[in-house]
Amino acid sequence: MQSALHTTLSPLFRVIVVVFALASAAFGQPQAALATSTTLTTARASDASGRTVFTVHVSPAPQAAGADSSENADYGSVTIEETGSDNQPHSLGSAFVDAEGNATLTVPALSAGTHSVRAVYSGTESAASSISEAAGVTSEAAAPDFSLTASPSTLNLTAGLQGSVAITITPGAGFNNYVNLSCAGLPLFTTCNFLPSNVDVTGSTAGSTMTLNTTAPSGKTSLLRRDTGMVYAFLLPGALGLAGLALVRNRTLRMLAILCVIGSLIGGASSCAQRYRYLNYGPGPNLGTPAGESIIRVYGTAVNGALSTSKCFQVTLNMTSTNTSGTAGNSLIPCS
Repeated sequence: MQSALHTTLSPLFRVIVVVFALASAAFGQPQAALATSTTLTTARASDASGRTVFTVHVSPAPQAAGADSSENADYGSVTIEETGSDNQPHSLGSAFVDAEGNATLTVPALSAGTHSVRAVYSGTESAASSISEAAGVTSEAAAPDFSLTASPSTLNLTAGLQGSVAITITPGAGFNNYVNLSCAGLPLFTTCNFLPSNVDVTGSTAGSTMTLNTTAPSGKTSLLRRDTGMVYAFLLPGALGLAGLALVRNRTLRMLAILCVIGSLIGGASSCAQRYRYLNYGPGPNLGTPAGESIIRVYGTAVNGALSTSKCFQVTLNMTSTNTSGTAGNSLIPCS
């Protein structure tokens, strides 16, 4: 009887062993990852920053891996790679894939030219990794953008006085550059200086100070006094030389006195000649900065490669002066 029972159970036992072995093999091996495909599209940003927006879609949408809730679900990530001049891939950035298989990445302005880029999907336990086809992105260098203001916008000065204007430079989105300042439309006998004249604007508002220097009216009087003083300076050694000739008997000292007299005569003659030329052919009196209104144009210029941006802000200068002859020549050209 035992022999018959053993004969009956042996085939059944072998079947059970085979079933357990197959089940163990099935549960012990990881599930094969589902094949995916990745699509990449590119577009310029809607603003003037020159940035590029990369949109990636993974199909079919990957299943979440290793997450207890949809908020912490891992659907993998994509990396945007650019093929450089060395034919090697260089990452432009990465972004996570959402439950629909989409990802978006915005990168700063690319250098001018054509760039070859692709999207690389990392994959998950249930979704295989994949790479998109290469896409060509043509980028143009963005012109630098900023705004220029000045305070005060109106200056009231008297000829000979100095005035200051605060210049404020506000950068646009992504602006990181230097702005060079200059001015135009100055009235006669007026200068402008900027401190600093080349302003470093690195993403935040920067400033400079414009100083206007005007000229007061003046004539020849002061110059005539200086010229007369030089005449007396030459007469003094001549007088001492003559006194020395009359009183000194030493031969050497008398020779020195003679040289003083000769030098005084030459210097005095030269000074008198200069005085004569000044009185008869010299420049006319300086009338100073003319009275009236002028429009001073303040320019800010930034350069990015072959592109440049120039902004203008105008300051009105009202001058009080005895010089009214140059009023008609004052510049009233506004910023265009």
